Amino acid sequence: MSKFSEQTQKKFLELQESHERIKTLTASMHKIVKILQEGHAQFSKASEETIKRLNQVFEEQHHSKRDSDFLDQDINKLFNVYHNMKPQPQGHVMDNPYYKEDIKPDVILVNIERSPSQYQDGDNMSYSEEEAIKQLPEASSWPKFCGT
Repeated sequence: MSKFSEQTQKKFLELQESHERIKTLTASMHKIVKILQEGHAQFSKASEETIKRLNQVFEEQHHSKRDSDFLDQDINKLFNVYHNMKPQPQGHVMDNPYYKEDIKPDVILVNIERSPSQYQDGDNMSYSEEEAIKQLPEASSWPKFCGT
């Protein structure tokens, strides 16, 4: 066997140490790659679950919005049915687009039905004051004016 020179042996030991460090680093790199792959798999799974949940929430909101729209339509239909069932106001009040049921008109119309024998001087607009007073509503139902 030939003897190696001291310098060659020193280089050989350095190479052996480098080789060991490379093996250790390679093993560490494999562990890091494995951890990254597992992390990527977990992230992908979490992303898919999140996307599924977001889609589900979107669908629920979409259905909720659609249900809300249907509910609004049903309410409008019911309101229209109710509105059509109510007795409609007669006369000039009906022509007023700002008319509301809860606001009483300032003018109280008195409808007096008379027989032809009650007409005076052929004027079909005449009637007695007593008849007019009888036709007036109770004072408590009259419109309230400022200062009264």
